[in-house]
Amino acid sequence: MSRTTTKISPFKAHIDQFQADLNQKAGRTTAEVQELVEGKKLYKLSSNENVLGPSPKALEAIRKSLANLHEYAYRTDDPFREALSAHFEGELTPDQFVTANSGLEIIDMLARGFLEPGLECILSNPTFHVYEIFSQLNGAKVVNVPLLEGEFELDVEGILDAINDNTRLIFVTNPNNPTGTMIPRETMDRLVNNLPPHVILLHDEVYWHFADQSCFPFAKDYVLEGKNVIGLHSFSKAYGLAGMRAGYAFCTPRIADYLQKLRRPFFISAMSVEGAIAALGDVEHVEATQNLMKAEKPFLYAAFDELGIRYWESHTNFILFKSPIAVDELVNKMLAEGVMIRSGANNGAPGHIRVTVGTHEGNVAFVEGMKKVLG
Repeated sequence: MSRTTTKISPFKAHIDQFQADLNQKAGRTTAEVQELVEGKKLYKLSSNENVLGPSPKALEAIRKSLANLHEYAYRTDDPFREALSAHFEGELTPDQFVTANSGLEIIDMLARGFLEPGLECILSNPTFHVYEIFSQLNGAKVVNVPLLEGEFELDVEGILDAINDNTRLIFVTNPNNPTGTMIPRETMDRLVNNLPPHVILLHDEVYWHFADQSCFPFAKDYVLEGKNVIGLHSFSKAYGLAGMRAGYAFCTPRIADYLQKLRRPFFISAMSVEGAIAALGDVEHVEATQNLMKAEKPFLYAAFDELGIRYWESHTNFILFKSPIAVDELVNKMLAEGVMIRSGANNGAPGHIRVTVGTHEGNVAFVEGMKKVLG
C-alpha cells in the first residue's frame, strides 16, 4: 500500500468548526436553580411546559409498561403510526407518519436527510434556534429572512426571493416560538403554493392546540393536497409529557418513506410509545389545558397593560414581552423572587422575554414579582 505524506483529517470540517452548544441554549431546570431562590416556592415559567402536569392516561399506561422493561419492545413503530392514523380519523395513513424521540429529533432527521455542504435552508428569526443549529451541523448555509418588524409577520415575498437551486428546506414555526404569533392560512397558502418542487417546508405546529383554529393553516391540509409540506407535532406541550420525549411528523408517503430510512430498530422506548398512544385519547386533559390558557392569558395581558409593558397576544401557552430593563437583570431578579422566565435572545429576540402562562397562583407570583422588581 502506498503511503502519502499529505496530512488527512478524519474530522468533518463543518462539524469540527461548529461552536454553538445546544445544551447551553436550552432552558435551565428547576433542580439547577432551586438553591438560588433561598427556600422560596419556585414557579417555572421559562420552558413552555404544561403547568397542569402530564396526561393522567399517559401516566397510567407508562406505569403498566414498567413490568416489561426487561424486554426489547416495538422493534418497529407500526402500533404508534396506526394509532396516529386513527387519531387523524384515517385522513392520513400509517405510512405518512414518522415517529421519533421528540419533535427535536424529527428536526435533526430532516437536517440529516435533506442538508449537506453546498445546500441551503431558510428560516425566519425570531424562531426556534434548533433549526439553525442542526442545519449548520450538517454543513448547510442558513439563510435568515427575518419576520417583519412590529407584529412579527412572515415575509413571504422575502422567503420566495431567497429560494435558489441549492435551497432544500424552509423552517416555519406556527404558532411561532418565541413570539407566540400565528401565521394565518391566507399567508401560508401564498408561501406553499409558490414553492418549487425541490424545496420542502417544515410546518412546525407543536403549539397548535392553543391556536385560533378557525384560521389556522394545518399542515395536514397541505399534505392531503400532495404538497411538499411536513407537519410536526409533539407530546411536550398540551399533553404535558416533555420529559418523556416523543414526537412525530406527517407528510406525503414519498417523503415519509425517505425519512424512515433514517430510523433505527427499537428507536423509541416502550414507555414512550405506550404513553404517547394513551395521551392521544386524553381529551379531558387537553381541554383542561386549553381552558386554563383561555382564562389566564387575559389576566397577564391586563398586568402588562398596567405595567406599561409591550407584549404580543399569544396563540401559544406563553407570552413574549419587551423587557423594560436589561434582560439578564430582570431574569435574575425574578429568579430571586422565585419565578423562572426566559430571555428571547437564544431564539432571535434580544431585548425580549418569554414567560409561560402558568396556573393562577404562578401567574400572580409572576405579576407580583414584576411589580416588586420594577418598583
